[in-house]
Amino acid sequence: MVKDMFQPDIVRGMKFWPASNNKIHYVGRWTTAPNRLRIDGTFPGVYFDLNVTNTTSVMLSLHNSKDANHAANLALAEAAPIGHGERYSFSAAGRLRVSAPPVSLLALVDESEYVVLPNATGLASIKMKDLDASKYHTIRIIAPMTDNGNGAVQMDGLWLDAGGQLLAVEGSVADTVHDEMDDFDAESESVGKKHRLGLSRLLLGHDASDITLKKHGFDPEEEDHEEGDLKRRKKVLEIVTDHPAHAIGGFDNSIRQKTAGLLSGVMGWDYLVGEMFGVDHVTVGVEGMCMLQSCVNGTGSPHGLADVFFRSGPADSPHFNHPWAFSSYVPDVLIFNVGSTDHYSMSKYGAYYDRSFMDFYGDFENNLIGLIKAIRAIAYPTHPATIEMLRLGVESFAEDNAPATIPIFVMRPFRGELEHASQNVVRRLREEGDRSVFWIDTSGWLDFEGFETTQPDIVEEEAEEEPGVPVEPVKYHLTEQGNQKVAIYLQMHVCRYLATTDENCPFLPPEVYQGSVFDPSVATFERYIENEKERQMREIFWADEDEEVLVNEKKEL
Repeated sequence: MVKDMFQPDIVRGMKFWPASNNKIHYVGRWTTAPNRLRIDGTFPGVYFDLNVTNTTSVMLSLHNSKDANHAANLALAEAAPIGHGERYSFSAAGRLRVSAPPVSLLALVDESEYVVLPNATGLASIKMKDLDASKYHTIRIIAPMTDNGNGAVQMDGLWLDAGGQLLAVEGSVADTVHDEMDDFDAESESVGKKHRLGLSRLLLGHDASDITLKKHGFDPEEEDHEEGDLKRRKKVLEIVTDHPAHAIGGFDNSIRQKTAGLLSGVMGWDYLVGEMFGVDHVTVGVEGMCMLQSCVNGTGSPHGLADVFFRSGPADSPHFNHPWAFSSYVPDVLIFNVGSTDHYSMSKYGAYYDRSFMDFYGDFENNLIGLIKAIRAIAYPTHPATIEMLRLGVESFAEDNAPATIPIFVMRPFRGELEHASQNVVRRLREEGDRSVFWIDTSGWLDFEGFETTQPDIVEEEAEEEPGVPVEPVKYHLTEQGNQKVAIYLQMHVCRYLATTDENCPFLPPEVYQGSVFDPSVATFERYIENEKERQMREIFWADEDEEVLVNEKKEL
């Protein structure tokens, strides 16, 4: 109601929809204010989807401000005392009232061309008087944060034409029933029940009578029903990496503010692989951040990626002070692409570490193993298919091929850094009984040198000379072509977990499905067997021809 009393001229006569409206489908790590008046997205690559109709205009209402000072806001939040209650209520002085700096966004309308919103603050226009009100339109708002994630999207809400409507996003598990009070009054008691993100409302003891089978397209009294009615939930892919593609736009200062740099956030492998399957995709990625704590010259040090995974924002964000609510979403597949930054730090600044390479690699293994075990026990103890099954109350309709636990993939870093350590992580976990953790061998995926007619799949940064520090190794980023290659190769491994049907998924050898670690001795033996088969086949079919060739050669001599 306050928004209606103080409308800017540009939105005069339009209708305001608060950010807490659950027909807005948020994907990624978004943090909701206790009064539900604002929702903040702090990790690079967060986005939200919405469907609108009966409107010619769509405008975003952001809390971001041109006058905001990121460093000052962060210092204010860190300086405020955080008691037990304050940590969860965000009630420390100024923690929610301060504005974040401007943030550059991308808007995709009806899957056409991207609309670039550079340095967006306050009211940001997505479409103004040029939408067909008689049709419904799909809109996605993405925050690539190509400045290495030093920002936040502070979402207040949307403005639509009077009479405009928000429609439920297909695959979202949020309620599709609203009343007018819910749409406008963000502080009503019913808001706390209905305006939840992702699966959180399902895990907080929602009354079973409120979630009926008929509501979800299934009538138990009918004998004939479509199995697809019970598979409306949109699957989720989560990726944890120290090599997010959004960093391409910020690694060269000359293109940081250009459109090409901003578009890098939607051209990276971590974004593309999710789009291949049409699933929600979440990236917990911080460029240059180690898995290990107290990493020399690492982003966010002394914190590591294992710390960030359990927080609501990156280490330089005020939301880092708050634990992440894992009930907000549960992924169907979790992928780790980590280790390159740890290897870079140890190789370049080894003199600052009071330990050997072997000790360092052992610490990396133990850290990643501990994180995966914590994820199994605390973050995602239940597969989302089971959660959906319980939500619908039809246990017999669980997917037959749904794994018992979330499949976790550990990728070999692109240049092979810490390759053996990543292998050992999978081997040790599988020996302890975790059969849903797999290792992905990325060797041969990328071309690091390029040919006369092609460009390499990576771009190296210019090495900065530091006294007493070796020039090598240097940091690198994947090119657009390199990102596409990684996404194509990676989709083969996760296809049977994310595809609507696995009939079109490529077949991989059983050892790949089982996550078997590459054994050089076994590979050598297999090559020997193949060579021996070839030799015997030649003797059977071409022995006579070979003898004639030898006789002729002797005659010529």
